This record gives sequence, structure tokens and C-alpha cells, in this order.
Amino acid sequence: MSSEHDAFMTWRLRRSIGLRLLLGVLSAAGCGEFHPHFPRADAGRDGETPPGERFTLVALPDTQGIVLPYPEMFYAQAYWIRDKAAALNIKYVVHEGDITNDATEEEWRTVDHGFRLLDERVPYALALGNHDYPGGGGVESRDTSGFDARFPPSRVANQLGFVAMLDPDSAVNAAYKFWGNGQTWLIFALEFGPRDNVLSWVAEVLAANPAAHAILVTHAYLFVDGTRFDAANRTDQYSNPHDYDIDGRLGGVNDAEEMWQKLIAGRPQIRFVLCGHMHAQARLTSERPGAPPVHQLLADYQHEAYGGYGYLRLLTFEPDGRVVVQTYSPFLDRYRTDQDNDFILGP
Repeated sequence: MSSEHDAFMTWRLRRSIGLRLLLGVLSAAGCGEFHPHFPRADAGRDGETPPGERFTLVALPDTQGIVLPYPEMFYAQAYWIRDKAAALNIKYVVHEGDITNDATEEEWRTVDHGFRLLDERVPYALALGNHDYPGGGGVESRDTSGFDARFPPSRVANQLGFVAMLDPDSAVNAAYKFWGNGQTWLIFALEFGPRDNVLSWVAEVLAANPAAHAILVTHAYLFVDGTRFDAANRTDQYSNPHDYDIDGRLGGVNDAEEMWQKLIAGRPQIRFVLCGHMHAQARLTSERPGAPPVHQLLADYQHEAYGGYGYLRLLTFEPDGRVVVQTYSPFLDRYRTDQDNDFILGP
């Protein structure tokens, strides 16, 4: 058997009793009850983060392969993030979509429990993927009732640094703010295949915060080869958001190239785009005349054994403007050191 399998079985046995105790505590506590004896992470405040600060953003790639068969692995991610929040100066956690596999009540319950470990401690922003809508990944509609039931606007608005949401009845498209290294950052968690009105809303929020840098989190953006989804010019690409809207049931979508042309290319504030969806790891840095480059990063491990071993992404922002990207599994306690998973982005 592989070392990964041995590590997984040992870890799962060790965690099983603790998991049962955790679920009992969470069920007794209720969804809205928090525990202030855990230290709360601070996303920063204007004027309180002078230059010279190192900070971390945690990105969770598609967790659809672990929330149901291996919930312990999902909880391990949350435990590790909570426990490392202070040491790594974790400002925010983002999910890149496909939080669930079939958007079932059981899956959303696991997701709910996992993120309750972070509530009032480490702020987070969740982007929905095609598997988080009805249809088992086929996106039969834009019905987000499963997500809305567990992450209603009241809960999302409680996140430290929450800015706004497009729809007052759903936090599927939401904006958040944090401060680090003397800079203001906006995070936009966006729906699968964002519609035109979503892109217009992002532009409005950016205009209202002209000094802020921005990070877009949307599920489907880069193809497996590190190019942007482009339905108009790349007939060889599959799983483009347009493939899910052939009959117009989603009310329109924008793929990555359309997002680039309509929103990103002309707005220097946007510095990063994070995505999942495709079973690969890839990156693309795009230059813009008279503006900083945009780093676009794809990470998805769900196709690997045990749903991807719970690998997550750590983006460490250095005081000199570099960003160190690492890939780590809390249950394996192992980093990936290949060039697709361990690299440095220039300022």
C-alpha cells in the first residue's frame, strides 16, 4: 500500500473518536452559537497594518470528493486553519467552488459543521461551483437554496470585513475586505459562470473602493492547459460555463475570456483570479499595458485518491510584494514541492 494510504488510515482511526465528539458539540451548540474562548483572527483595519507585514490567504480547492466520503478530512482542513490562524497571520479563507458534489442536505450539513469551526475566528468567502447547484454538476438551474439555508445573508454578513452582496436574499455573490502590509484588499466570491449583472456589480464595488487591490474567486476560469476558457475561439476546450447554458436556463453566463474583456483587463485593481473546476494545477500571468499583471491560478485535486487528500493552497504575501504559493495537506502533514504546486509570483 502507498504511504499516503497508510497515513490516511492511521489518521482516520486517530480522528474518529474526536470527530464524534465534535459533531455532538456542534449539534448541541446550534448553528448560530459561537464560542468566544477560541482566539478570533483579525482581518485588519485601515491604518492598523503598516508596511512590513507578512500575511496569508488560504484557498480551498474543490472539496466535493471529501465532504461526504471523508468528512474527517474536511474538518481537518478547518481545524488546521483555525489553529494556524495567528502563526501564519491568515487574513481570509476562500473556497474555489464545488464545495459539495451533489448539493445534498447531508453534504451541506458537513460543510456547515466545518465552517462553524471558523465562525467568529477566521473569516471566509465561499464561491459556488457547478456541483453546488441542482443537477449533480449539470447545473439544472441557479437555485442556491441549499447554500442559502446553511449560509444565509445574516451569517455571511457576520464575517469580519464583509462589504456587500449583490442579492440581499443570497450571499452567492459577495464582497469582503481585509487589510495587510499597509494595503487594502477586496475579495469577490462569485457565482458559477457569472452573469453580466454580476460583473457590473463587481465594477461598481471596485469603483467605490479605488485604493483597494482585488482578488476574484470564481469556480470555472482556467482550462487544464493554463489558458482562459474561451468559447468563442477555443472549440477544443470542454466544461466551459457556456456548455451548461446552451438552452439559456442559467440566464446567461460569462466564461473567463469574457470576464477578462468585460471586467479584468481594464481594471488595474484586480490582481488575482483563483479557480478550480478542472482537474489540474495551472497558472497564467497576464500583462496589461500601464497596469500590474494579473496572476490567475487553478488548483483542483478532487480526481486524486481519497478526493485529493485534503490539499489546500497557501498564498503568503511577503512585504516586498512577492507571493509564495504552497500546497499542503493537513492530514498527511505534507507539502507538494513540484513546480505546479510550490512557486513564487512576482509583484
